[in-house]
This record gives sequence, structure tokens and C-alpha cells, in this order.
Amino acid sequence: MKGYKKKLILTFIIMSYIVSAAGCDFIVKEKPVNVKSDYIAVQTPDSAPESEEEEDTSSSVESENSTDTAHENESSTGNDTSSKSDDKSDSSSSSSKAASSGSTSSKAASSSTTSSKTNQGSAYNTSSKTTSSSAETKVTKISLDVYEVELDVGKTKMPIVTMTPYNASNKGEIWKSSDEKIATVNENGVITAVSEGKCVVTVTAAGNSAVNAKVNVTVKGGNKVESIDLSFTETSITVGQTVMPRVTMLPLDADTLEEEWKSDNESVATVDKYGNITGISTGTCKVTVTSVSNPKVSKEVKVTVKELNSSGHEVTQGTSGETYFDGTLVVNKTYGMDSSYNPGGLTSECAAAFENLRRAAALDGITIYIQSGFRSYEDQERLYDQYVISRGKEAADMFSARAGHSEHQTGLTIDCNDASDSFVGTPEAEWLAEHASEYGFIIRYPKGKEDITGYKYEPWHIRYVGKDLAQELDSSGLTLEEYFGITSEYAD
Repeated sequence: MKGYKKKLILTFIIMSYIVSAAGCDFIVKEKPVNVKSDYIAVQTPDSAPESEEEEDTSSSVESENSTDTAHENESSTGNDTSSKSDDKSDSSSSSSKAASSGSTSSKAASSSTTSSKTNQGSAYNTSSKTTSSSAETKVTKISLDVYEVELDVGKTKMPIVTMTPYNASNKGEIWKSSDEKIATVNENGVITAVSEGKCVVTVTAAGNSAVNAKVNVTVKGGNKVESIDLSFTETSITVGQTVMPRVTMLPLDADTLEEEWKSDNESVATVDKYGNITGISTGTCKVTVTSVSNPKVSKEVKVTVKELNSSGHEVTQGTSGETYFDGTLVVNKTYGMDSSYNPGGLTSECAAAFENLRRAAALDGITIYIQSGFRSYEDQERLYDQYVISRGKEAADMFSARAGHSEHQTGLTIDCNDASDSFVGTPEAEWLAEHASEYGFIIRYPKGKEDITGYKYEPWHIRYVGKDLAQELDSSGLTLEEYFGITSEYAD
């Protein structure tokens, strides 16, 4: 019975400790929960990460409480002194946990402060952006002191410009004339009357192209140019060469003496605003100078453009494909002509020169006559083909020209007396070699020059080139090929 009572008392004591321990655990748990609730009440979106931290702290507190309870259960078999010691330890643990909760509240306060600073910074940045993106102030209206201007040729006028609003960020002006032949305008708005007529001058806001103002300009005739004189009205130049005629506009006291130049074929020759004419390619064209103040008055310059070869001689092309060097027509194996080239016989100049030669020879007791003169393209074609058949092409090319490459087609060439080797060394051949140049003729295919001319020696074949060139070639011993620096070779 006593043993039973002891067990009963011991059981009662243990239950008392359990109830006591359970009550203490509740008190310890209650405060951290309230602290957590306070923290949640003051947190901001910026402090959300710290809220997760606090949840971890709360869990830690609960874990510690559970550990304390288990410890008390284990100590329940001890005496009262042990119980009191546990109570003190429990109390100390609760204080420590409360302090920990206080630290958590401090973090919440710190988070709140950070959130406040962040919000202030965000507000500041937004304000700054609003200020920098403010719209630029543009010109919305242009006013002028005059909208109608009447000027004499050569006179000027500058309208006064007012742009609205006064504080526009860009009040630059852009000026333009609708017809600069009537009136021009510079970047400052100075309008200059050029010739009689009407035009419109516009000023546009540089900062707002949609805003402009217009001035109607009327130019009166004034003292106009009545005529133009040039230092030359015809010129012959080479490719790349530049010439400029001297211009005189009358009367000299005209309101404006401004000129306007134009070429009718810029592929042949160009001309700049000052009248500099430059050769571009062989051919002919017209260059015209016109008075700006009086477009009805103009003057023309006929321009012939020639080309220089590597030897410095002028090269020009004829309408039938013929080629001229320094004005002398050259026909050989390299340079030919079309079938359309047909003077119809010996040229009058060549015929007259030969008659003088014949008479002079007769006075010396020498008879010179024409064995073969002009031959057309078709005549030469038939003759050459016959030689090819009878002698072969290689042999024929040494004494007969192909169609289009024969000098006889030029009307400037004559075969005298006997066009064969039997003429070599005769008194007639010797007289021609000595006196032909005096009348403007040359022995076209001299002895020892076969590789240069492309033909065998033909003392009977004379070619008219004019007295000056004939005597120069005779004294120098040069052929036309050597003199002009050209070749005589068929392309095939």
C-alpha cells in the first residue's frame, strides 16, 4: 500500500511538471508569433527577402522550444531543485528568444528604411527623365516686312525676317529662288535681280521645314545687253586642249554683263560657266554664249576637236571612215575608208598640180602622162581580186591594195606612164624623183622602204600632199608613215 502511495505521489509530481512545462512552452511560443506578426505588418515589397529570413528564425525558435520540452521530460525524474534549475534555464532561453525577435524587428525597420530610400530615388529619376524629354521648341510662323519686290536688273533687296516664337531653338533660314535666271538669293536672304521676268523667292525655317514664307519678285528690264562680240567664232583644238574666247557685251554699261555658256554636244567638247572650251573626243560641235539679262542675244563658236597620236600629230576622222593626220588624208594598209568615199575623179587641186608638173617636164624634154588616176572602191575591189587569182594573195598584197585601202580612191594619186618595173631607171622616173616635190607630189613607195610602206618600190606612183609637206618629206627622206609615226599593216 505504501508502495502504491509512493507511486501515486510520484505520478502526481510528474504530471505537475508536465503541466508546468507545457504552460511555459506556450508562453515562449506566443511571443515570437506576435513579433512575426508585427514584422509582417511593417514590411514592404523591397524587404520581401528578409521576410523569408524571419520565417526561418521563427522555425528555429519553435525547434528550440521543442528541444527544451524534451529536455524537461527527461529531467522529470529528478528532484525539485532540478526542476527549478530547468525553470531558470527556460526563462533564460525565453529572454534570449525575445532578444532574437527584437533583432528581427530591427531588420524589419531597416528594411522599411531601405524601401523608403529606394522609393525616393525612383521618384528622383522619374522627374529627371521627364525634364530631359521635354519637347523642342520649333518655329511655327515666319513673318516678312515685304512680300512683293520690284527690282531693276542688277539691283538687290533683303527682306527682314521674324520667326515665331522668339525662343525657338533653331531659327536658321534656308533661301531659294524658283528661277535663278530671273533673280538669285544668297544664304543671308539678299535677292539680286538678274534678268527681266518674275519668280518666287522662298525662305524656310531650318528647324521646321513645314514653315515658310514667300516673296514675289518682279524684275524690270533696265539697261539690257544688245550684242555680243567674240575674239573668235571658229576654233580647232585637240582632245584635252582648252581655249577660251574673249567676250565683249555691248553696251558696256548694261545692268549686268553675266554670261551663260552651253555646248550642243558635250561628248565632243564641254564649256564651263567662264567660257573655257575643252576638247573631249574627235568631232565638231557648237558652243553658244548667251546674255543672261537678255536671252535673245547670243553668239556661236564652231569647235572642231582633233586627236594627237603618240608622235604629237593631230588625228581626225572623216565622215566616210577616212583618217587625217595634221589635215593630210592618209590611206595605207592600217588606215582605210568606206566605199562611200568617192570624189568622182582626181580632186581639182591634184589635177591642177599635175598639169603644172607635166608642162615643166615637157620644157625639159620629158613626157609625163597619166596611166591610171582615180579608181572607185568597186574598181579597186575587182582589180585586186584579179591579182589574187593570178599571183596569189601574198604577192598581190605587195603591189596592189585591197578595196578601201587604195590611195587611188582618194583622188590624190596618179600612176605615170608605165606602171611596171620597166619604168625603173628611165629618164622619166629620174625626172619625177628629182622634181615631183616642187609641185606638191612625193614618190609614195620609195626604194628601201618596203617594210615601212608595205609595198614594193614604185617610181611611177606619185601622191599629192601639197608643196610644203612634199618638200619636207623629200629633204628628210621620210615616208608618210615615218613622218606621222604610224604603221601600214593589215589587221588580218
